[in-house]
Formats: sequence, C-alpha cells, structure tokens
Amino acid sequence: MEKYAVEVDGLRVVRGGRTVLPDLSLTVPRGQVVGLLGPSGGGKSTVIRAIAGVQRVAKGEVRVLGLPAGSPGLRTRLAYVTQSPSVYPDLTVTANVRYLATLLGAPDPATAARDAIAQVDLASHADALVGRLSGGQRSRASLAAALVGQPEVLLLDEPTIGLDPVLRRDLWDL
Repeated sequence: MEKYAVEVDGLRVVRGGRTVLPDLSLTVPRGQVVGLLGPSGGGKSTVIRAIAGVQRVAKGEVRVLGLPAGSPGLRTRLAYVTQSPSVYPDLTVTANVRYLATLLGAPDPATAARDAIAQVDLASHADALVGRLSGGQRSRASLAAALVGQPEVLLLDEPTIGLDPVLRRDLWDL
C-alpha cells in the first residue's frame, strides 16, 4: 500500500500565458483530510484539478496512490466533486447516482446508489429531478455520485458553498 495518497513535486501550471502555480510541492499521507486555503484566484482549484488529472501541467509530477494523476487505474479509486454540481438536471438523484455506480462497476448499482444517497441525507429526494432541487441538495447529489464508488481519494472543490450551517457540519462529519 502506498504511503501517500497524493504526491506533488515541482508543479507548474500556466494558463493563458499567466503562471498560475509557479512551483508547488506537497505530500498528503493516506487517511488525512487536507484543506487548501487562500485568496480567490490563488490556484486552489488548479491544484485540485491537477491532482484529479484534468489540468494541463507545464512542469512537475503529480502522483495519486502511486500512479501518475489521470492514469486509467485511478478512475475507480479517486473521485472529484467540482465547485458546481456535476449531475444531470434532467435525471433523478437516484438515476444520476445509479448511472455512476454502473460506470464504476458496482456489483449492485441500485444498492450502491441507495447507500450513497442515504450517506448524504438525500433519501427523501431520491426520486426528484436534480434540476428541481435547491443548490445545497444538488451539491449533495453530486457528492453522492462521487461517494458511490467508495473512492480511496476524494477531492472536493469548495464543497460547502451554498450549504446551510447544519448541512455544512453534516458534510464535515461525513
């Protein structure tokens, strides 16, 4: 088993001719919760995107669970929840989460979806169209979709935006 969940060495990211991250190195041990703090535009989302393997990197190395970020072997081991909910608004919460469970190869997608939806306390809205949910409920639907595969690494970009204080506390407890 890998000692580190995430290893970043000399990460440099340039976007639109502007250096967003000049030279970042960090390690995150397995089992740790780490938060990135900084001003708007400081590169926090860029770091998360690099770890998720969806950010073009100018220089440096990013490894997740011992593999290069973006490797096919990480698709079932890492989940990434973006700032905006990443679920289909014209599907129900259950249909969204079950679809992801199927893509991830869950042996019983229906049960996996039901369990993930319950984890984020959205069972009472499981049959609702995502497009008709509040912002906080959409965020929880997106989180359920990320949790359905029981990832080893979970990346959350601004996970508490739009959540009321009680939901925020519940998210951190989860």
